[in-house]
Amino acid sequence: MATQQTLRNPLKLSLLSSAILFALTAPMAVVAQETDNDPQEPVNTRQLEHITVTAEKTVSTIQETGMVLNSFSGEDLLEAGVSDVDGLVSLIPNVQLLEATGGGVPVVFIRGVGLADFRVNNSPAAAFYDDEIYKPSVALMASSFYDLERIEVLKGPQGGLYGRNANAGAIQVISAKPSLAGNSGYLDFGIGEYAKVELEGAYNAVITDKLAMRISGRHVSSDNTYMHSVQPDGAGSFTRTGHGAQDEWATRVQFYYEANHKFNANLKIFGGENKSDFDLLRPIGIWEGSDTMVPGLADGALTNAVCSSLLAGYRDDSHCATITGQTVEELGLVGVHDSASSTINRLDNRSIGATLAMNYHTDNDIQLTSITHWESFDHARPNDWDAVGGSYQDIYYQTEISSFSQEFRLAYDFDNLRVLAGINYAKESLDEDSTIIGTQGIIPVGFGHTRVHQLYEQDVEALAIFGRADYSLTDRLSLITELRFTKEDKSFAGQTHLYGPVGGTDPNEGMLLVDATQPDASFDDVSGKVTLNYQANRDFLAYASLSRGFKSGGFPGGLVLSNEGAEKYDSETINGYEFGVKSDLLDRRLRLNASAFYYDYSNLQGSARVPAQGGVTLDRFQNIGDAEVYGFDLELTYLLSDNWLVQAMVGHAEGEITDSAATQLSPLTGEEFALEGKELNYKPDFSANLLVRHDFELTSGYGGFAQIMYDWRSSQNFTYIGNLAEQTVFTEGAYGKVNLQVGFSKFDSNWQFSLFVKNLTDTEYRTNARADDLGGAYEIYGAPRTWGIKANYQF
Repeated sequence: MATQQTLRNPLKLSLLSSAILFALTAPMAVVAQETDNDPQEPVNTRQLEHITVTAEKTVSTIQETGMVLNSFSGEDLLEAGVSDVDGLVSLIPNVQLLEATGGGVPVVFIRGVGLADFRVNNSPAAAFYDDEIYKPSVALMASSFYDLERIEVLKGPQGGLYGRNANAGAIQVISAKPSLAGNSGYLDFGIGEYAKVELEGAYNAVITDKLAMRISGRHVSSDNTYMHSVQPDGAGSFTRTGHGAQDEWATRVQFYYEANHKFNANLKIFGGENKSDFDLLRPIGIWEGSDTMVPGLADGALTNAVCSSLLAGYRDDSHCATITGQTVEELGLVGVHDSASSTINRLDNRSIGATLAMNYHTDNDIQLTSITHWESFDHARPNDWDAVGGSYQDIYYQTEISSFSQEFRLAYDFDNLRVLAGINYAKESLDEDSTIIGTQGIIPVGFGHTRVHQLYEQDVEALAIFGRADYSLTDRLSLITELRFTKEDKSFAGQTHLYGPVGGTDPNEGMLLVDATQPDASFDDVSGKVTLNYQANRDFLAYASLSRGFKSGGFPGGLVLSNEGAEKYDSETINGYEFGVKSDLLDRRLRLNASAFYYDYSNLQGSARVPAQGGVTLDRFQNIGDAEVYGFDLELTYLLSDNWLVQAMVGHAEGEITDSAATQLSPLTGEEFALEGKELNYKPDFSANLLVRHDFELTSGYGGFAQIMYDWRSSQNFTYIGNLAEQTVFTEGAYGKVNLQVGFSKFDSNWQFSLFVKNLTDTEYRTNARADDLGGAYEIYGAPRTWGIKANYQF
């Protein structure tokens, strides 16, 4: 791992730059090695380094690990300005991010497998781990990264060591730990567009010869950004109000105690707040006609009169009406980041927690590990979901999540066998209080009330017993087996009330619509993995694996209008088959890694639109049927010279529903269509990254690097497509983004400076588009071109 001291000579500047390069796009870095052709004059040659990882809960390198794995060092993510899940997934093909309602609930898809749901009571299919602690809700993935050792992204079902709800893969965030090696630290300061200020730092202090402390933190603030709320001013014109301000801080304190070579412990205490704005939703015109039937409500929303241009396969914003009966142009929207909604879209998150990890080595080389964790998370997310002025569907989510977990592990190394076994217990409680306010549109028409209030509580107890054995069959051939039994018990109790009757005098007058309390449910499964590794020599590995992943069932956490709407959905499983090779060629100057995979998907969980009441249709989370996914990952890195490097990565994933009795109602035409044969959502068939980097040395002891990266994604669907109109609205075409980064430093200085420009070509692309369940539709565009400058000081 590169440190600031490596900048003291030109050769090591080049090494650091290369390490940063690989952290940006793939698990590869460049190092310099000395050869002994002439003992008096060693010759420096650059080679591709084998990055150390702990993805299999033991120390190994990426090139000797039989799975597709991307690893990114904390220093390099900091240098590149990557501080959240969104920035991370943009660096990896076959990995996609969904922010369904604009922000606060990031959902990751890996190789086409993911959670097509943004309800916070649901567990992600791409499991998220923070210092080996499983995060049970998608809302807990919205926090920033800071002061990290590294992040590892594991592709494919992880049914053994990770197990719980890791059908798609796992993201493992590893914090930088306290060290007894000496006092040290860093400060990182950045400024950017829209008066953005980022401050991050850490300090490691040795208190005694057995005790060290590390304190770290991050704070981000900015003014309003490129988003605008456009509202009529009452005089025939429009006002434009800025939106998008950031306000977030996080901190942690860690104490590391090493009594002797047998026992050590690390206590982490952390907390933070996030009160940042998230994306405003942009309305989409989808209807014909005006608002003659109900003033302020498009006639087409009541009659399913879809705009003629959409039926013909193209969009016409000057003609197609939004939920209000007005076109996008009539609402005053000009740019793709203009919205007609209010500016209530703002997070109010607070978290606090602690983790205690202890390790004990016995005299016979058995390692015992205990990890205890507690966390409390408060989440508030008001959302103008109708994307227009007025109150058609303003939703206010308030959620309290608490979790506790305890894991015990045992590991032992024999001559040719390594054994690991463990048990994990977790308990989680989630209370959500959500209110939908609709004084206009379908809510008062369909329900006779202006407020829908939902309150529910979900409790989960989970127990897992797991084991792993690595056995060396020969010097070159090894067999790895993993097995895990998981059991989850869940309870769900809640009610839905209606308030504010239309024409009533008391806005707090209410009535019980439905008691959604359900019988307790239990979900269990045996999952695992078998891998055969063939290490032909130090530079070539071939592997084949069979894995089984398990994602537990649960209860829909969305709007419930009947008791049946809250009934449980069952667990889903994936049987995965994968073959791959990892190779270093040309004296480790060329790296070629490739893998092919096939997933047999059973009992797929997903959202499908079903009828409810009062003319309302709802997306209900349910078991859709069986599916298959197949594709490949390809990574090629070539060190052209000591100063030039090129890297290309390509991912491919095909996936469709192969067997299903489920149907869906079109949110546009109202027609019903079968889901069997439909392509999976949020899955570009192809994705790729291309990076070119040049390291340079200037006179007077200065040097730096310049690199450019192209991130490309093919077209994808944001929902199951039933007709041409839906395809026109809910399918995004292929797009590519260019990111530029330049670094500069003096070799004998502890300072380093960098400049980055994201989305250099100002590409317009959508990250989501969907119907809002109440007669409207919205879309979200990705960020335009932005820039930033950073200064880093190591001490």
